[in-house]
Amino acid sequence: VYTIVVSNAGPSAVTGATVVDNFPANATPGAWTCTATAGSSCGAASGTGNLNTTVNLLNGGSATYTVNAVASGTGTINNTVTVAVPAGSTDPVPGNNSGVDNN
Repeated sequence: VYTIVVSNAGPSAVTGATVVDNFPANATPGAWTCTATAGSSCGAASGTGNLNTTVNLLNGGSATYTVNAVASGTGTINNTVTVAVPAGSTDPVPGNNSGVDNN
């Protein structure tokens, strides 16, 4: 199970940020769910397979994705999640818009 937390440190709310997690070949994603903090919202509350959805986050808001994935094969699973800020939004720290998990 992968737990992915997307958060907004501000300075303002963001509408329609894109969340993408294309799992590597040695991990098969199954069903996933998304839960957001009060005032924020997930573009889709659930789905199956790779993540490619949107999120609306208040300043200080977050969304938590829970993805059920199955390892297929051997070796390290290198999984990367990215968030793209929509046009017209200001992101004072764009270097923190992706995360990697190697296990």
